[in-house]
Amino acid sequence: MVAAAPFRAVDRSAWTASTAFICLHGLIAFWIWGCGPKMDHYQQLDQHVYHHQYDAALQLMQASREGYQGRNEALFYMEEGLLAHFAGRYRESIDSLLKAESILDELYTRSISKQAASFVFNDNTIPYRGEDFEDAMVNLYLALNFAALGATEDALVEARQVDNELNLINSRYDEDQKNVYREDAFIRFLMGVLYESGKEINDAFISYRKSEEIYRNDYATHYRVSAPRFLIENLLASASALGFDAEIKQIRQRYPDVEFPRLEEKNDRAEIFIIHYNGIGPSKMERQWLIPMPDGYMASIAYPVFEEKPYRISSGIVHLQNVDGNRRFGGQTELMEDIGFIAVQNLENRISRIKAKAITRATSKYMATKAASKAANDQAGELAGLLVQVAGNIAAAATERADVRHWRMLPDEIRVARMLIPPGLYDGQIDFVDATGKIVQSTTLSAFAVSSGEKKFLFQRTMQ
Repeated sequence: MVAAAPFRAVDRSAWTASTAFICLHGLIAFWIWGCGPKMDHYQQLDQHVYHHQYDAALQLMQASREGYQGRNEALFYMEEGLLAHFAGRYRESIDSLLKAESILDELYTRSISKQAASFVFNDNTIPYRGEDFEDAMVNLYLALNFAALGATEDALVEARQVDNELNLINSRYDEDQKNVYREDAFIRFLMGVLYESGKEINDAFISYRKSEEIYRNDYATHYRVSAPRFLIENLLASASALGFDAEIKQIRQRYPDVEFPRLEEKNDRAEIFIIHYNGIGPSKMERQWLIPMPDGYMASIAYPVFEEKPYRISSGIVHLQNVDGNRRFGGQTELMEDIGFIAVQNLENRISRIKAKAITRATSKYMATKAASKAANDQAGELAGLLVQVAGNIAAAATERADVRHWRMLPDEIRVARMLIPPGLYDGQIDFVDATGKIVQSTTLSAFAVSSGEKKFLFQRTMQ
């Protein structure tokens, strides 16, 4: 006769703790996947933007607002603000982007203790604070909105804020962890244009010179972007007006083939800037490591990466004609801001910090699962311990998700064409071409009037 196994009392408090541990992870996983805007929402937005249906895109944003509430509120206003900018609704764009800026500023000042959940579960559990470069882009687009409205002083305030934001962001990191994106050459150029429009030529020269330095020292090295020819022309024109002969000589040594219009000549004409937002910005995707532990536990570590998206258009060829006199003028867009490359580099700069945080999370989950499994094994037997370990594995993997939130409506690059034209009434066309010069898309420019000395900004968006 086989003796019956002795009855084993179960410590229900230990079993309850183990069960609670597993359930909590499961609930968190369900909450993470159940919240936030869905992928088909962004696919619909992309289609609207692709076809220049910006009002429809804004309506879709409003209809989807509930999905952005709470942790994604800043992202909602960032997306809405950029779509309004594309639609030419600049005041609405300003309102939305200012709300985004306010939320981001508040999130950066919160106590680190309020971010504790991100060390236990993942970064999706905390409000989205934006990539570092996205924070600066909020102010960049605010500056462009004000410039489009002719509000020069407000545009300059936002342009200066880009530098302030980048300095503040980098001050949070140790010297060996600072971002490559520390200064913005495009915004410095815009400041030069704005100062020049206000006849502040010395400030314009300083801004143009700083922009050229950033292109030469940072952008050419890190982003493959060189100073556009018209920046050098404006730099030389302002230096000439100020009588800075030594500076002119130095600039000419670097750019010997650049001729420039005198400031008097520029003041007799209008300066047209075609701001071309081109391409589809990179998408943030998840990558995972699975690390087997000696006891059978699988540690999961998730982190984000940016994946670039292909597009055909590589430039825009501008054709303008004077409606009254049938005079024709031409220009071509030049790359000034490679947002996609900045995004990739910016994430790479902080990927070691992201991975270190993920490893800390994985270690915490492993230790918690191990403790829960041991408690279940001691109190309810080996099978119970094994079940808890398996459930802990599943729950830990389910809650280990990379934060792939990002500002999806940003273009991949900002290209600019600058044209000096006599005052008058103009219309025209832009042919957007691929790398071989083949026309991919053409856009008609509505008639517009310009006066002597005016700086006018026209915006175009392409995704092909």
